[in-house]
Amino acid sequence: MNKNFKRLSILWLFCIGFSFMGFAQEDSDYNWTQFRGPERSGKSMESLKGVDWSTSNPELVWKHELGSGFAELTIIRDKMYTMCSETIDSTTGSEFLAAYDLETGEELWRQRVDSIYFDPDGWGDGSRTTPSIDNDQIFTLSGHGKLSAHQIKDGKINWQIDLKAKYGSTEPRWGFSTSPIILEDLLILEVGGKDAKAFVAFDKENGDIVWNYGTGNASFNSPLLATIDNQLQIIFANGKTLYSFNPKGDTLWTFAMPFGGITAMPLLIENNKIFLSGIRNPGFLIVEINDHKATEFIRGTSMKTDFNTALYHDGFIYGFHVASLRCISAETGEVKWTKRGFGKGSLMIVDDKLMVLSDKGKLIIVEAKPDAYQEVISVQALEGKSWTAPSFVNGKVYVRNLTHMACYKVK
Repeated sequence: MNKNFKRLSILWLFCIGFSFMGFAQEDSDYNWTQFRGPERSGKSMESLKGVDWSTSNPELVWKHELGSGFAELTIIRDKMYTMCSETIDSTTGSEFLAAYDLETGEELWRQRVDSIYFDPDGWGDGSRTTPSIDNDQIFTLSGHGKLSAHQIKDGKINWQIDLKAKYGSTEPRWGFSTSPIILEDLLILEVGGKDAKAFVAFDKENGDIVWNYGTGNASFNSPLLATIDNQLQIIFANGKTLYSFNPKGDTLWTFAMPFGGITAMPLLIENNKIFLSGIRNPGFLIVEINDHKATEFIRGTSMKTDFNTALYHDGFIYGFHVASLRCISAETGEVKWTKRGFGKGSLMIVDDKLMVLSDKGKLIIVEAKPDAYQEVISVQALEGKSWTAPSFVNGKVYVRNLTHMACYKVK
């Protein structure tokens, strides 16, 4: 009797374990908890198979005003989080972390983070960075450089660090713009501080420094997390140097780039290559890493991305070359097709479909194929300046412009 009971108990625990593994995988795949999605690659893990595009149009679910800012819409379970702002007058205002009901878009709460960042060139005020979600906490970075840990239930601040006051960081011309990485117990980002604090890993529970390295001011791009040579690596592009660290903060390799000033995030190509590009430099560069040594694989001028990062799919790179949507070969840099008319837009990919948002708020679904530009369907999702890349969860695409956000059902 006892033996049978034990066997049944073990079997029950075994099944429950698999059930939780399944839920964990589903939870990971169908959330958008950080900058550029599940793997910081601009890719959704969902499928669009079965959609009849001849009869399916993106259907508006909701649309709301939220306040100025450029943060992506991050999503976990039935809640959505982003940064927004309120302006009191031409010199004062506040930046907030806000939570919304995913189904209705209605605001649930907001927590003040910092005074508002005003863009000196009039491109748009408010936060530039995307919140990172980790179980019961959300991490934010304001335009003026205040790094905060918030309780996910109500936004209450657990701890906050002023990067400028504490570490001597210099505020970039267009504000702090890097979106942090969560890696186990660490919160990792580019700080640009003095005393070897260019790159810092914080203890996410209390904000204490775990490790720090390097010199250099904070730039506008965000770090890449990738497994290369069977080693998890945190990769920063700062100035004219590409840096790689392991999770303990040890330097794995560095690479002297032929240009700097990169605002788009480094992009992983295949398993061991990194694509880097910028509009104010000679073009793009692909670096290949083998045995913790980085070498130039190819460089060219056929892709010059500005502030929005390109994406990689099946041997090809899709992105905005200056102000044109373009597809190039990741092997040769050869241009496969170019489509004008979308301005300095953004994009992400679901299955084999590009979700493109023009800089004036038009949502265009495009085949991710190198043969030719093939538009599937489009809708004017928003009006006005739209520089933030879309998010995608459970068959719905979430978009925002400088001051509004909207949800469209695709599947």
